[in-house]
Formats: sequence, C-alpha cells, structure tokens
Amino acid sequence: MMNLQGTHRRTNGYSLVEVLISMTLGLILLLGALQIFVRASVTHAEMAARQRMLEGARLAISFLGDELMMAGYLGCFGALGDRQINNNLDAAPASFQPWFGLQGWESTGTAFKDAIPSATTLSLVGTTSSEWNTSEQGHVLPRFGALPNSDILRTWSVEGAASTVVGVDHSPSSIRLINALDISRNDFVLVSDCASADIVQTCAIALQPSSAVLVMSGTCMPGNRANIRLLTHASAADPAEAMRIKSNIFYVSKRGADAKNPPALFRRSLGSDGLPEAAEELVEGVESMQLLYGVAQGNGVVGGVHAYLPADQVSDFSNVVSVRLNLLMRSVDYAQTDPSQKYEFNGVVYSATGKVELSEDRRLRHGFVATYYLRNHGLGL
Repeated sequence: MMNLQGTHRRTNGYSLVEVLISMTLGLILLLGALQIFVRASVTHAEMAARQRMLEGARLAISFLGDELMMAGYLGCFGALGDRQINNNLDAAPASFQPWFGLQGWESTGTAFKDAIPSATTLSLVGTTSSEWNTSEQGHVLPRFGALPNSDILRTWSVEGAASTVVGVDHSPSSIRLINALDISRNDFVLVSDCASADIVQTCAIALQPSSAVLVMSGTCMPGNRANIRLLTHASAADPAEAMRIKSNIFYVSKRGADAKNPPALFRRSLGSDGLPEAAEELVEGVESMQLLYGVAQGNGVVGGVHAYLPADQVSDFSNVVSVRLNLLMRSVDYAQTDPSQKYEFNGVVYSATGKVELSEDRRLRHGFVATYYLRNHGLGL
C-alpha cells in the first residue's frame, strides 16, 4: 500500500531574478519609446520654426519687392525724360523728397563680405547719427530708431486711380476734378499734364454734383505757399491727372525699442504732415537687411547693370536700375539642435568651425537673396 503522507502541491510563479529582468527590459523599451517621442517633438518644433521662418522671409521679400517695383512711379509724368516738378508746399520737412523716387542709406560696417553682428544684444540707434550714410547729395533721413546692423530703404511713388483734372484756378488756388477717386483731405498730390507736374497738399475738398474741387488754401500742415501758380495746364478739352503721393521707409528694429524683443522688419508710411507716421511692424524674425544697388552705365538701361554698389557708393540714384536684397531671417523660438549647421549671408559663411562662428542663442538662421529690376528707372531728379 502506497503511503501518500508528506505529498505537497508545488505553487508555480516568477522568481525575483525573472521579475528584475522583465522590469529592466520594460524600462529599456520605455526609454527607447521616450527617446523617439522626444526626437519627434524636437524635430517637429524645428520644422515648425523653419517653416515659420520661411514664411516670414516670403512675406518680407513680397513687401519689399512690391515697393521696389513701384518706386519712382509718377503716372504719365514719369514716361518722359525731360521733366520739371514744382514743389508748392510751404515749409515742408527736409525729408519730404518725392522727386528722388528711391533712396537708400548704408549702415556703417556692413559692406558686402563684412560679418554682420547678431541683433540679439543690439540696441536701437537714432538715424540722425553717423551710423547710416549715403553718397547721394540732398538725401535726408528722418529721425527714428533702428538697429545698426541693417540698411535703410525709402521709396516714393504715386498710388491709386488717377483723378481727371479739367481746370486749374489760381485765385483762389484750386484744382477742378471730374472725380476725386483716391484723394482725401491733407493728402499730398501730384498734379501733372504729363509734361510738367506740381506737388500740392489738399487742404479741403469741395464736392459738387458732377465734380470736385481740391482747395489748396486754408488750414493744413505744412500747407501750400501763398499765391502759387501751377505749372500744370488742364482744360476740359485737354485734361491732366492728379494722384496721391505715397512713401514708405523700411528698416529693421525691435518692438517698443526694447533690446530684449526679437528683431523685425518695420515700415513707416508718409504722414499728413510730411513726416513718417508711427512704426508698423511687418515681419517678425528679420535680423538684418542688406541692400546693393545695380548701377547702369550712363543714364539708361542700355548695357544692363555695370556694378552692384552699397548706398554710400552710389553717386546718382537715377542710374539705379535694380536692387539686390539680402535678408537674414532667424527663428523666433529656440529651435537649433544641430551644431554643425551653417548659413551664408552677405557673402559670409557662418558655421561652428568657420572663421565666423554661429551665434550661440540656439535659433535657426538662413540668408535669402532676391534681385528686383526697377520698372520706373531714372525717375528721380
């Protein structure tokens, strides 16, 4: 007979070693998944920052390109080579110079192939200092604050639909229009019969059933000279045209003049007093703007561009037929993860091992170049 006493049922389970091995393998898998997630997040953040930077560059180039292609446009008056503009304004600001069409100022120490300092720690400098220069006689730069690592560009033109002028009266001084399509009170207006032109300010507009009268006397600033006589001739049989004068200044600055804010492309438009209006931020992340002006041989486009020169070497802006735009864009957020990346701007290569080292602020940077040929070449006087 078999003795069943002492028989025990053994309980199955995991040993401590097996549990530790399982935990270790689980932690390794979790760490791998976490690394993949972190890398994907960093890659996504970098791609988003790069996409935002590229979009900013597209917008900045679009703003500047549109202005450059219209610079110097004066309606039918600009189609003739032998022109005379009569400025009838009374005590206009010295910087009110629409007859130039295109103006530029070169920032000191930023010539082509010069290393451009980062805008991260730069503060704004007043534009009346010697930081910006031009070789064109008579160009006057208004006063405002800008970053000293960038050039400054100003364009002048007329805009809007042309209003038909059917009469010019000298006592009192007024201009009779069939319509005043895009002209408002206090606007600066170019009145032209295509052979000569006058600059006036609209102090008032008197609307009539089938016409409008631009009144050039009365209260407006800076206003018009007393007893002016316009060069423009107009009649119902031989009408002239009137168009609103516009101007924009483009430069790089920081919001609120605070050195801690990121750099951006700013614009100042022409105000009703002839001075620039308050700054308008256009595109964030523009760190530097460098401009070279394509100068033709002689007075004309025959033979094309002779040389690309900075503003302080252009002796006559009426010979400028193109503008080469260099923009340095940087990401707004910290997104640089690859220390080996490099970029080129203003003829200089920036890299971690190059002669000019990368900035250490962990922001992406990229240089963009665009060249624009001016449609209204040689319109400045």
